[in-house]
Amino acid sequence: MRIVNLASGSKGNSTFIAFGETKILIDAGLTEKKLAETLLEINENLANIQGVLITHEHIDHIRAIKTLAKKYDMVFYVHKKLAESSAFQDIEFKEGKLFKFENTEFSVGDFEIKPFETSHDAVRPVGFVVKVFGNKAKAGFVTDLGVVSETVKRELQGSKIVFIESNYDEAMLMGGSYPKIVRERIKGEFGHLSNEQSLELAKFLFEMGTKCFVLSHISENNNTPELALVNYIDYFESQGYVLDKDVFIRLSFQNKHGNNFNVKEDE
Repeated sequence: MRIVNLASGSKGNSTFIAFGETKILIDAGLTEKKLAETLLEINENLANIQGVLITHEHIDHIRAIKTLAKKYDMVFYVHKKLAESSAFQDIEFKEGKLFKFENTEFSVGDFEIKPFETSHDAVRPVGFVVKVFGNKAKAGFVTDLGVVSETVKRELQGSKIVFIESNYDEAMLMGGSYPKIVRERIKGEFGHLSNEQSLELAKFLFEMGTKCFVLSHISENNNTPELALVNYIDYFESQGYVLDKDVFIRLSFQNKHGNNFNVKEDE
């Protein structure tokens, strides 16, 4: 299973996943033009995308959906409550191209997809676990959540790789220029995870077998990639683990695609 994050942050989010002929996106928060350009940079074509999984309706996750639904022959996978809400009423999907899911597994080509509920200020936000049929190796995707629930921990445990939110540094957020109401929204149970909250989830997942963490949705105003990365590195090194041997820590970026990951079962 090939995974490449195309963009991650408040200006747009999208991740490419492929196995064989099955090629999908999680979210399409960039413009159609930017999505197409970034896919070409990794030798892929937007016209070959068969499906788009939607986590929630904020513009940085669905910016291109209306255009993609009109111009391309791809299926859009949207939680039933979101699909039937006012947020999606002005999007015209071609016949048979809107798949409404609830919190049960569904398939997309070669993939098994398991959505799970997250805590965010949206209609029905979800994260996803993705694996290839007949393959035990799974990848987890969870950003835009204010708290780590038992559901989140249960669904992500055992993932080989997790794209995990590390949105803000608390000192930068509280000392920054954002109004108090915005700061409280970000810190609240329907907001985002801090670097420390992110690490706490990673500690649990590491003990449950996850060895690769991709720090994602890093705020441009209330965090830096360096702070998010050092927070993880300091902990794992303090526990005696060797980076790039015992644990792998990578970054997703707002303005460029990230690493190319090849997720497969242990041989």
